[in-house]
Amino acid sequence: QLGVADESTFNTPVTPSRFFEYNGNPAAVRGVAARTEGNPLRAGTRARRSDRSVPYLSHAEGTLEFDVMTKGVGYWFKHMLGTVATTGAGPYTHTATEGATSALVGKSFTAQMNYPFHPAGTNQSMTFSGGKVPSWSLTNDVEGMLTMSLNVWFASMTTGTALATPSYPASMENFSWAGGVITIGGSAIDVTNINVEVDNTQKVDSKAIRGNTASKEPTPGPLSITWGVECDFDSLTQWNRVHGTTRAATIASVVGTWTNGADTFTVTLPSARFDDHNFSGEAGSLGQSITGVGEDDGTASAPIELKLVSTDVTP
Repeated sequence: QLGVADESTFNTPVTPSRFFEYNGNPAAVRGVAARTEGNPLRAGTRARRSDRSVPYLSHAEGTLEFDVMTKGVGYWFKHMLGTVATTGAGPYTHTATEGATSALVGKSFTAQMNYPFHPAGTNQSMTFSGGKVPSWSLTNDVEGMLTMSLNVWFASMTTGTALATPSYPASMENFSWAGGVITIGGSAIDVTNINVEVDNTQKVDSKAIRGNTASKEPTPGPLSITWGVECDFDSLTQWNRVHGTTRAATIASVVGTWTNGADTFTVTLPSARFDDHNFSGEAGSLGQSITGVGEDDGTASAPIELKLVSTDVTP
């Protein structure tokens, strides 16, 4: 069970109100204990005395992986990039962009998960507050679901909060490879894998001498965007972009759009730079992998954009 809710004040827990299915490790988030230790010399022993350390919680961290669904996923946009705009009405279009550096400041969330005891199966909640998303990624492979992986960080945790009752959006469905279309430079290209990774380079776990051991709210640094695709070696088009000798020759847009009925999810890199090329496979079925970075093109276009078209009223 995973429930979340936005906090009004950083690291002030609130009751979860949005619930998500998630993949992988059921205990995906853990607390990180810390010790401040002294080691004075003292006659009569070579071992450190047990009363010369101060224990405290450093933070909590983990990785949450989701299938990208037609409902709910927009909740995370503001914590991934900072700025979200909503237009339309049934369907609604939720668009996330980088925004100003301050866009991620003042945005935090509480997350609560269930860690049932074994073998009794008794519920045990763990509630994490002061949540941030320092980095994240989107991935899709042939015959796979579009997945989103969030590396999450929290300032505090507690085990004493009652487990919230979960409820999930009705009639939500997956975005999968079957409805995916990838374009490079405006032309569709057949790919077997696409991945986009974003690092907010947030300064997490910033502490100060101020009467407690709680972390201050993390602040973001430079935005780092990397991307990659794997596809057939069907022409020199992508090879030429990597080995181009002018700046313009090495840049093109990379856009991934996944459709399920009337709902769509789109990731756009308007100014993707092509940096590396590798061959794969064998003669007769030669493939290629291309990787690069996402950059700001100096226009009104954001360096990365996420867009969800859905019946979700709020992202």
